[in-house]
Amino acid sequence: MSRFLALIILAVPVSLCAQETWTLQRCIDHAYSQNLTIKQSELNVQLSALNKKAAVGRMLPSLNGSATHGYNWGQTIDPFTNSFATERIRSNSFGLQTGVNLFNGFQLQNGLKQAETDVEISQANLEKVRNDIALNVAASFLNILLNRELVSIAQRNLEATTGQVSRVQKLVNAGALPQGSLDEINAQRATDEANVVAAQNAVDIAELTLVQMLQLTEQESSSFEISVPQISDAESVQLPPDAQAAIQHALNNFPEVKSAEANLESAEIGLDVARGMQYPRLDASFSYGTGYSGAAKQGIGDIQLGEPFPIGYVDGSFTPVYTQQFTYLDYETIPFERQVENNTNQSLFFSLQIPIFNGFSTNTGIQRAKINTLSSGYQLEQTKQQLTQTVELAYADAKAALSNYEANVIAEAAAQKAFDYAEARFNAGAINSTEYNDARARLDNAKANVLRMKYDFVFKSKVLDFYQGKVITLN
Repeated sequence: MSRFLALIILAVPVSLCAQETWTLQRCIDHAYSQNLTIKQSELNVQLSALNKKAAVGRMLPSLNGSATHGYNWGQTIDPFTNSFATERIRSNSFGLQTGVNLFNGFQLQNGLKQAETDVEISQANLEKVRNDIALNVAASFLNILLNRELVSIAQRNLEATTGQVSRVQKLVNAGALPQGSLDEINAQRATDEANVVAAQNAVDIAELTLVQMLQLTEQESSSFEISVPQISDAESVQLPPDAQAAIQHALNNFPEVKSAEANLESAEIGLDVARGMQYPRLDASFSYGTGYSGAAKQGIGDIQLGEPFPIGYVDGSFTPVYTQQFTYLDYETIPFERQVENNTNQSLFFSLQIPIFNGFSTNTGIQRAKINTLSSGYQLEQTKQQLTQTVELAYADAKAALSNYEANVIAEAAAQKAFDYAEARFNAGAINSTEYNDARARLDNAKANVLRMKYDFVFKSKVLDFYQGKVITLN
């Protein structure tokens, strides 16, 4: 399970709606199961596991069976009788062969180590993809919450302006204010209505972004509703004094560093594999076989005696020695089972290959492996530098976001005070609607900025918590 998934814990109030709402945890889980990049990374893990299995198999003896069945026409030498055959001959052969590498410069052993390291690399890459997806989903989730609060601000402003329209209408009807004041406040209400629509559109777009990220079906999209947690007050968040703890934790635990370290290890093993090409290769093989031939005959029936013929001489006297020649009157093919039993053969071979010159392939392979090792070392250092800079930037961003939030809270308080004063004067007829609207606009901007800074700080503080390995909660 991804580290980020294990760190995110949400306390969500029970929904009063009949439909099940989507918590941040549920969104992340769903993204994990549907995201195509994650699925591709999972396939890479499976492929690396298969490559490891294949590396184990290359260290084991091979075993193969063979069988043939055929017919021959015309003159040929029968392999089982070593005699010429001219008629159609049926033949069969059966065999088992096994072979094993005894030594090849430890290439097989190092290949297995490299395959095991590649499994670690693919798993670390998968974890990094899952972490990135989780952060993106969390950012989209918070963006929906932010835009919903902006909608609430816009709606409250519209309600306030609508109340002002009613009051100004009465004053105009009484002749206390000119018609232009009513026109101005009506124009402000129209602006507020447009702001509500724009704010709601922003919510819809934010929800669509998350829906697309989760790759929901049309049915799931139609009932999609996030669960709103209670966000902690920004003032209660305590940032660490510096970024060192987060940097150290990230360097020791984050998957991008583990992947880069495993890449370096794999490159070093690859160098050992390349050097193994310089050593002799010793293989052993063993085979066991038998066969059947339709040309293999045995005599049956009566024996016919032929003329005696000399086969040698007696020592000293040169007296010829004769033997009786005989032949069978009839022949039959030796039975299949007996031939298979009698024609067995076994062989054991050892082969030694000594590399002398192979077109510089061995030397260039070693040099290439050395370069890959150096490159992987540089990549590891670059990954550590980038991660360190990322954490430092996250810490600086969180500090800056907190400062911006605190400054905007002060600005909102000042804008609220100015608006209250302007509203009182407007109600007393001391200022016109243009001045009143200007004060209201400044307050609206101040409130929106506070919300933006609040959610910006919340997200950046959670990112910093993530780098520190802390449990992340939105309440």
